[in-house]
Amino acid sequence: MFHPDIIEFLSTKKENADEKVRVKTLSLGIVVPDKYYELVEQNKFMHLFSPRDVEREYGMPFSYVNITEEYDNMVANNNIKKYKIDARELEQEISKLQQESGYPYVINIDTVNDANPVNGKVLGSNLCSEIFQVQSPSIIRPDQSYEQLGVDIVCNLGSSIMTNLIDADNFALSVETMIRGLSNVADEVDVKEVPTIQNGNDKYHAVGLGVMDAHGAMAKHGIFYGEDESLEMVEAYFSALRYEALKASMNIAIEKNERFFEFDKSAYANGTAFDDIIKRDFKITSPKVKEIMSKVPVPTKEDWIKLAEEIKENGLYNAYLMAVAPNGSISYVRGVTASLQPIVQKVEERQEGKTGKTFYPAPYMEDGALPYYKSAYEIDMRKMIDIYAVAQKYVDQGMSLTLFMPSEIPAGMYEWKPNGGAYTTRDLSILRNYAWNSGIKSIYYVRTFTQDGEVSNVNMCESCSV
Repeated sequence: MFHPDIIEFLSTKKENADEKVRVKTLSLGIVVPDKYYELVEQNKFMHLFSPRDVEREYGMPFSYVNITEEYDNMVANNNIKKYKIDARELEQEISKLQQESGYPYVINIDTVNDANPVNGKVLGSNLCSEIFQVQSPSIIRPDQSYEQLGVDIVCNLGSSIMTNLIDADNFALSVETMIRGLSNVADEVDVKEVPTIQNGNDKYHAVGLGVMDAHGAMAKHGIFYGEDESLEMVEAYFSALRYEALKASMNIAIEKNERFFEFDKSAYANGTAFDDIIKRDFKITSPKVKEIMSKVPVPTKEDWIKLAEEIKENGLYNAYLMAVAPNGSISYVRGVTASLQPIVQKVEERQEGKTGKTFYPAPYMEDGALPYYKSAYEIDMRKMIDIYAVAQKYVDQGMSLTLFMPSEIPAGMYEWKPNGGAYTTRDLSILRNYAWNSGIKSIYYVRTFTQDGEVSNVNMCESCSV
């Protein structure tokens, strides 16, 4: 966000941009430090800094410098060339662009690094904005051989089906099987053609166990998406998922007598990775949720304290264990709802390449789920953000969070728009700031539902979606 080319960069996705600057096939993402939100809130100008000057002054690439901590020093440093723009004008430009194209994706980088348990710095994400892993640069000789081999990210992903898993006879064994399966994929990865990827995979054995069918599980059990019971249900599920995933990774480390790279420098080695969870001391209070989750071994505060001590002693095989992908197409294949997000329509129409028009009804409607299904476009997006925020407390990487906006906002949906009306850049700005304040690490697409029933700015990333 503090790069001097930020405005030109965003302009490449403008609908009315000059064809010379417009880039139709590029997916844009921005890395946003906390300092930006502070400057927007205070309605101040923001300084953009010359990356070359910053690297010369700090002895490291621009992306490695903590802008939030160093901003005032960089402004005062006369050796760094800088440019001044209005922070709120940039904020409006981002919202305008998200309205037009769904881009840019947003990464709240300080939120990511504050929660990162692994030694090192997270610089960015994968395309779908749920993979957050440490990276390190390579040093390459003039002949293109490596003087120092860096580390890049790897996505070994899989998703649990929430409805199935909460009804499983052995939740812990199911999760352990998933982690062992994903970990085996990491062990089998062979991409020597991309040495930095292979290096990252060999050192960290990173996997990302996620979830789909969250809305389906809520609807099947008679719970409305975004209500207090749904928040409790999601937290119980993710707490148990993270706990069992960690236990499985610890057992693999014991069996293989191997820990991930620099485990001793991680927040797992000193136990601080669990401080927030232990302090939170989550317990199910709703009798209905308690009954629904009766087969799920939700860990207690004492369980977490004990596990933290065991991991200190035995280590972990996988540096990263969880991530929630958008899993768009695979959810249709499995007949479940996608990711953690609400359904888009009760019966969704999709155009498939080989089969033509296909209709996908939401799951479990024959089991009485119909009254509990509400489209994402009819839900206050803050309720969805709350669901993601609760889950994020237990997810060591990130989650693909897409905002769903109706082109005409109904009266009463948002208190700042009591009479409803066309959705504006202000609506998006409020929601992005709400997400940041809620501890959300990233925002993926912004999708707009128009009055003619069409969805614009849809997910164009077919490979990630599948």
